[in-house]
Formats: sequence, C-alpha cells, structure tokens
Amino acid sequence: MVSIINLASVRAIEDIVGAPVHPLRFRGNLHVEGWPAWHEFDLLDRTLAIGDVRLKVVKRIVRCTAINVDPDTAQRDLAIPPALQRKFSHADCGIYAEVITGGTISAGDAIAAEQAALL
Repeated sequence: MVSIINLASVRAIEDIVGAPVHPLRFRGNLHVEGWPAWHEFDLLDRTLAIGDVRLKVVKRIVRCTAINVDPDTAQRDLAIPPALQRKFSHADCGIYAEVITGGTISAGDAIAAEQAALL
C-alpha cells in the first residue's frame, strides 16, 4: 500500500488551523504538487499512471492524532483531525493506493489518472 499526500490539501489545512503544517506529519510515501486541494478524493477507484508504475486508489486516509505532532520538535502543537471534522465533517487527508505494476518513481514524474473501465 502506498500513501499519497496532496500538498495543496496540506496548504488548505494550514488555512483551517491557522498555522504552518509540515507535510511530513502525514508520513506519505508520495507527495503530489499540482492538484487542486482535495482532488485526491475524486480519484477513488481510479488507476494512477506514473511512468510504467500503476497504482489503484483504494481509499481515503482517515487521520488520527499522530498528525498533531510536529516532526521537527516532537511536540503536540496542533489539533488537525478535530479541525478537519469541524470544517468538513471528516478527518481525512491523503489516499491509499495499491501497487498494480511496480517500477521506479522519481521526483517530478507526471501522474495521470487513467479512465475507469466501462462496464
């Protein structure tokens, strides 16, 4: 399983909590730049192509209180899940994807959402 964090969503969380939020709080495997905030939630059940790698998006990541800890200081300094719950009625940030076809992913690689197969 691969966790994908949309950096625009992290910036949106900064606006909600009124403080800087380091993306490392979310312990993601991939950080994505260039998507609108919360776009990752629209990709459920889609396949992402990154070069020859294929990832199937399987679910949103429900966040626990571990993301309240600053990765630099180890201090609990924010209350991110409750802030998300108040603003959006969920505490989700990021998506999980299963590896369909492995390979190498490098910084700057383009990500394309493949069309879902029609039934």
